[in-house]
Amino acid sequence: MSLVMLAATGAPVWAQSAATVQGTSTMTPTATAAASSNVTTLAPVQVYGVDATSTSPTFGYTAPVSSTATKTDTPIIETPQSISVITQDQMREQGAYTLNQILRYTSGVAPETRGAAATRLDQFNVRGFSATTYLDGLRVYGSRDALPQVDSYRLERVDVLKGPASVLYGQGGPGGTVNLTSKRPLDTTQREVELQLGDFDYRRANFDFTGPMDEEGKLLYRLTGSGYMSDGQLDDTKERRYYIAPAFTWRPSAATSFTLLANIQRDPHMGSYGGVPALRSLRRAPDGIKLDPSFYDGDAGYETSNRRHHSIGYELSHKFNDTFTAKSSARFTHAEGIYRTVYTNSSGSGYVDPDALFLRRNKGGVNAEYDAVVTDNNLQARFGTGAVQHTMIAGLDLQHQNSRTLNSAFDAAPSLDVLNPDYHMDIPDPTWTSFAKQRQYQTGLYLQDQLKIEKLSIVLGGRYDWARSVSDTKTLASGAVRHNPTTRSEAFTGRAGAIYNFDNGVAPYVSYSESFEPQSGFDVDNNPLDPVEGKQYEIGVKYQPVGSNAIFTAAGFDIRRQNLTATAPGCTPNQANCVVQTGEVRTRGMEFEARGEVARGLSVIGNYSFISNKYTKDNPNAQGVSRVGQRPYGVPKHQASLWTRYQLQDGALQGLGLAAGVRYLGASADDSGVLKVPDATLVDAAIDYDLGRMNPQFKGINVALNVTNLFDKEYVASCSSESWCWYGYQRSVRATLRYRW
Repeated sequence: MSLVMLAATGAPVWAQSAATVQGTSTMTPTATAAASSNVTTLAPVQVYGVDATSTSPTFGYTAPVSSTATKTDTPIIETPQSISVITQDQMREQGAYTLNQILRYTSGVAPETRGAAATRLDQFNVRGFSATTYLDGLRVYGSRDALPQVDSYRLERVDVLKGPASVLYGQGGPGGTVNLTSKRPLDTTQREVELQLGDFDYRRANFDFTGPMDEEGKLLYRLTGSGYMSDGQLDDTKERRYYIAPAFTWRPSAATSFTLLANIQRDPHMGSYGGVPALRSLRRAPDGIKLDPSFYDGDAGYETSNRRHHSIGYELSHKFNDTFTAKSSARFTHAEGIYRTVYTNSSGSGYVDPDALFLRRNKGGVNAEYDAVVTDNNLQARFGTGAVQHTMIAGLDLQHQNSRTLNSAFDAAPSLDVLNPDYHMDIPDPTWTSFAKQRQYQTGLYLQDQLKIEKLSIVLGGRYDWARSVSDTKTLASGAVRHNPTTRSEAFTGRAGAIYNFDNGVAPYVSYSESFEPQSGFDVDNNPLDPVEGKQYEIGVKYQPVGSNAIFTAAGFDIRRQNLTATAPGCTPNQANCVVQTGEVRTRGMEFEARGEVARGLSVIGNYSFISNKYTKDNPNAQGVSRVGQRPYGVPKHQASLWTRYQLQDGALQGLGLAAGVRYLGASADDSGVLKVPDATLVDAAIDYDLGRMNPQFKGINVALNVTNLFDKEYVASCSSESWCWYGYQRSVRATLRYRW
């Protein structure tokens, strides 16, 4: 990948020159000296080449290639499945630091399903279903209370592959795969420090240093770190995070590259996990009083979310010749979490009294610890058979997770006066009831062939998985240990797709893909539950105008999640294993997305999604209620967003960037389908200024201001029931000072 910067000598600019990262060419910054003040500095012009990779830095909002869909560096315009890439430039210019914030302007994604109340978890859905998160192509394992969250400052980009992807990654839901790509060492020296201040007493410091360690450029390093502290949106809550992520690359030859990636992180405080009832949030009580979006249903003296984790992994690549390349990657992660919570009871309205003045609450706690080892190894072959060019990949991946969890009873906690809340009650420690150990294993073999016949690209793939889960539970009161039956699952998943690239940049495609999710337990006939299966049919078109740095996509899809458990006919209320696997949820929808530079200095990201998601098969439960026709909560039928940014190209204010965005969040419903959550429209804005283009003395200094929910719109993000709703984010203001040299 190469980038040409047309620079005036009147103001310094950052030029980008071709450099090698892990054996491939990419962009790295160098300074261009100024010599005259009479020439205008123009914005960068990006020219993509065959050396672009899925891990190299990307300029602007459009990435040319991705490996998430194929595990090979394939142009997105030649990939027969919908995929969105959020680049580092987009994350920085939108001021996004959590995964939910990163996904706000992505088609088919409903982020922040629990609004501002669940900042400690990355809860979102893709095409109406949960999505599996990966880091550098390897799955991120973790329980709810010890889940390793990845901060965006560690990332080069985020790829969102829509639809099932078990053919390459193994067990996972049908919604999609979100692959986070870490920053890697560059072979040109680059240094950055960043300071941020904002409302809610937000303070943050970041640093990122990279470059060669020897004259030959065989040894490279990168050191990234960050720390921030803030008050939470909810009263009496706070957030804290500190981490450092070192990386090291060794390139003994042009054919071999070895990269070590590590991270040490601590999140001693991470907000809350509470909510509010529908009464006094969606609906006013008889006294007319609504709860404020900052209302907290917990207890500050009892609330705890103390997480820590560390990981170390590697990526090894060796090119034997022009045909064969071998790759291997692995990561070990250790995580711990101490979790205590007081929360609104889920029964009824959530209130003790008919006047809705006192919340009924419970308390509980979990101490979680786990170790995970994931590895992926494959051999890639590029060759031709007559008129057909092949890129074939065969691989083996292994995943092993070992978790240890101390669980408490979820006992009653003191009720809370919602009009005069006391967040520092004397609440006893949790009552510990059990200690559970679980070991999960997955082994997968996969084979894929990408065939190219002139302008036609075809992808065919298949995979076979073996999954096993072993667990036991110790009851603390009696000391009895229950060894649970071993759960075993096997599944074959396949994939097929084709895309045709016309000379004018139009590329229509069709695809079919599958997924599977192992289940634990037994059905009514005492047979082990089969894996839940996902199947997607997709048809779409991509358009990349020749010579442009923009891409436009449209897709229609039909996804079915089958083998869900449903109540077995004729079961008595107390009968064990009273389930059969006849349930199904179906999603049909359309997506439209546009991203890139549409005019000199003007970048745009726009999208619209229509998702019809509902239960299509189910049996009535013991109360005679069926879920057929109901929609899972937190899945809006309509969503749309538009983000535009313009950077002035000349004049006294050249280098000034102005940006604005609007997000439309469609209406949704709770799990019962009775409670309706209204739609909301939010506005974001940003301004940034490259001071070096104004005056050479300020070379490398950039200032920015980001405001989300500019007009402080009060809205409910979603509700799962009458007692559990979640307010969305209030207005947030962040000021940034960045220095690069």
